[in-house]
Amino acid sequence: MAIENRQKIPVPRRSFLWSLNETSGEILTHIGPTEFTPSANDRIVRSNGRGGYEPAPMEARPFIIARDGEYVLLENPVVADHPEGPNGSYVPGGNKEKELRLGTKKIIPGPCAFALWPGQSAEVRPAHKLNANQYLLVEVVGPLDETAPYYRLVIESAGLSSVVIDGAEDNTARRSQPEPATKAHPTQLRIGQRIVIQGRHTQFFIPPTGIEVVPALEETEGRGRDEDGVTTLPAAAQEELAKLLAQVGEGMSVKQFSVVKNEIRHRQDYTSGERGVILATLDEAWNDRAAQKRQRTADGGRGVAADPYARRAVVLGPKNFCFLFDADGNPRIVRGPARVFPGPHDTFLQRGSRRRVYDAYELGEHQALYLRIITPIARDELSKRLPPGTPLDRDHYEAGAELLVRGLPSVFFPFIEAEVLNPVTREPHVGNDHDAVVINAIGIDQKSGVYVRDQRTGMVKMVRGETSYLVDPRGEEHVQRRVPHDKWNLWIGHAEPHKLTTAEVVTPWALSVIVPNNEAVLITSRHGRRVVVGPRTELLDYEEQLTALKLSKGKTKDGHTTVTTCFLRVQGGRVADNFEIESADFVRFRVKLGLAGHFEGEPERWFHVEDPVKLLADTVRARVREATRALSATQLLIEFPAVVRKTLLEGDDGLLRFADNGMVLSGVDVLGFQVADPALAELFANVQREAVSLQLQDQQSRRRLDSTRLRDALDADEHALQRGASQRMAETNKLEAQDEHVVVALKQQLSAGRDADVLRYKQQLERLAFEATRDREREQGELSAAARVLAAESEAKSRGLVDRAAEAHARALAEVEQARAAALAQADAVRLGALQHELVGALQAAADSEVLKAAASNMNLVALLGGKSPAELLSQLVRGTPISRTTDGMRAREASAKDGKPGKQD
Repeated sequence: MAIENRQKIPVPRRSFLWSLNETSGEILTHIGPTEFTPSANDRIVRSNGRGGYEPAPMEARPFIIARDGEYVLLENPVVADHPEGPNGSYVPGGNKEKELRLGTKKIIPGPCAFALWPGQSAEVRPAHKLNANQYLLVEVVGPLDETAPYYRLVIESAGLSSVVIDGAEDNTARRSQPEPATKAHPTQLRIGQRIVIQGRHTQFFIPPTGIEVVPALEETEGRGRDEDGVTTLPAAAQEELAKLLAQVGEGMSVKQFSVVKNEIRHRQDYTSGERGVILATLDEAWNDRAAQKRQRTADGGRGVAADPYARRAVVLGPKNFCFLFDADGNPRIVRGPARVFPGPHDTFLQRGSRRRVYDAYELGEHQALYLRIITPIARDELSKRLPPGTPLDRDHYEAGAELLVRGLPSVFFPFIEAEVLNPVTREPHVGNDHDAVVINAIGIDQKSGVYVRDQRTGMVKMVRGETSYLVDPRGEEHVQRRVPHDKWNLWIGHAEPHKLTTAEVVTPWALSVIVPNNEAVLITSRHGRRVVVGPRTELLDYEEQLTALKLSKGKTKDGHTTVTTCFLRVQGGRVADNFEIESADFVRFRVKLGLAGHFEGEPERWFHVEDPVKLLADTVRARVREATRALSATQLLIEFPAVVRKTLLEGDDGLLRFADNGMVLSGVDVLGFQVADPALAELFANVQREAVSLQLQDQQSRRRLDSTRLRDALDADEHALQRGASQRMAETNKLEAQDEHVVVALKQQLSAGRDADVLRYKQQLERLAFEATRDREREQGELSAAARVLAAESEAKSRGLVDRAAEAHARALAEVEQARAAALAQADAVRLGALQHELVGALQAAADSEVLKAAASNMNLVALLGGKSPAELLSQLVRGTPISRTTDGMRAREASAKDGKPGKQD
């Protein structure tokens, strides 16, 4: 440890270190250039930030350096300033402690460099760079340094004790004039007094000693959050906004930024307030990026962080305004275009705003705002605050009075004496979400309506189309009607099946009921009832309802099975009913009747009976059963339709009227009539068939008898006429008795001639018939023979064709076989030709081998004796004989083998 303490520590120029003597407690400041060798009791220390000291590395620390555009905030400065240095004088080497002004701060503008004395701490800050729309809020913490460069600016700014507004034109937002600058002593400033340093007065500011800059914590923490209204956006909108901000930060082009903003302006899934928040946030991010780009250009490309102490003034456009509250809580509304610098103790209203900026209310021709007066105001003064042409019916408006400001169209700015109310909750509204408070007129088409309740009387009226109606929230309320799903289906679904539902219906429109042709509905309310006959579209008042009927349905209209409906058919109604009757001889019959009718008389009387179908069926059954009890089964089988019509349609006009509900039965049709007992029904059927058969036979006999009687009467009449003629002729020709015999003879002759002519004509007809029959048979024979000849010729032709086809087929097969044999023969010849040379060579080789064997066995000795070779001797011996070809072939093959060419064979 002692060795470590004795190490030499070099302290270069513009460096220092603190050494604590543990024995005396004294701290020495060693300022370079020097060299320090600590003893065993020396420790190198530094400040721990809590007023004490802690061990430090055994090395020197550099001077505190502030460059141009920076300043040093020095805590506990030395008591006696020295002109040689901003933090007292020093000598190279060890320096004793300086007397300090504890608990105070001193601001030293750059450029400067100095060492710290024990007990001091320093913070180097960049000078505050402000643009025209920024300001600083500073606080007086001690006496001011009158020699500081910005002392006079602080004194002049201290005279601006309230809000400063540039560009305001109305009386509610006048610019507060600053007090003239004086040479007042700094002590006139109060400790704790706050002063606003505006960027329009200076773009560069270093606070003098005695002034402390208040951090803009409320702005830096709330920027982009509640102040901008971003937190009020839906989750999906916040996520989309975050993506767009990231794209802006990554370097979106001007054209892309313009396209994105245009798309946001036309998004219908966002309210106008939400669109305004998104657009303002994007504009702010774009402006920040542009400002950073300009700053980097001015600083030679180095990035400069935003000043955390700078605050933004509120810049208002032509359709913007803001709320300010002074220290006493008095509000003020500032309208744009303006630039607002708040006073030291002024605060902005930020709830629902977009960076403390609110949008004016844009009112169309069919829009309005609901206002409440909160401060008494005269009529003339109020008319200046409202859009031109707004009607005012009082000379003075007290607090609590309510107004409805209608659009002309116009742009409306709120004012202090009034507040905008939510027309539904009647709570004061502050924010840019104008859709929640702007009252829109209801456009009503020609077949619709709306319900409006008078809040003073509670009466609900119906406003019919076609019109545009603006509900006045001061005394009216737009009422929605709740209709259970069963009633909705009965009233609306009858004519519009696509509107059927299974849930309760809540509609802001008046109920529109379509009444089809030839149908009627009964509409009831506490004021009475009325009947509507279709075709027609009827609007129901708020408390009107349709009366429901329960009509019997099914095969038997006895009321056990019903269908509920509100629509009654008054013309062309038809109903079928099945029931049983009993005859006088206790035979039961099943009857099916088709009934047609309509309604007449007073319309309200049509709905007196809940089930007119059951009333009609019961009445018809009772009358028909009563009439059939007096007739037998056989009579009913014959006369039932007539009995039904006589029983039901017994009036003079052939109609059956019902006095209960004005129903009229105009037609009856028997659709079915049969015996209920199957066995008895079969018996009746058999008897009926037999009776019908007998009736047919009787009718046939009667017709035959009538025919015989008619012929006999005709014959009797004819003879009577003949006798009369004879008598008249005899009486007339008494004198001509002689001629009577001639006449009789002539009659006999003529009769005989007539009989002969008849016989001749009959024979001639028989002969002609025989000749026709014979000619027909002969023609049939000839035709039959011709047909057989044609059949034989056709068969012969077909057989000839078959034979020629078979012959051609056989000839083709023979040609194919012949061609095949020729092809095979040619193939064999080719194969034999291909093998001929090899076969001849093989045979010759075999023969040569045999000859050579014989010569070899017999010619050796002779060859030796003659001095010739065996081959020469053999050639000589066989020359001129057929065997010579063997030796010649052998020589030829030998020569060809030597020349490399095949030898020619014989």
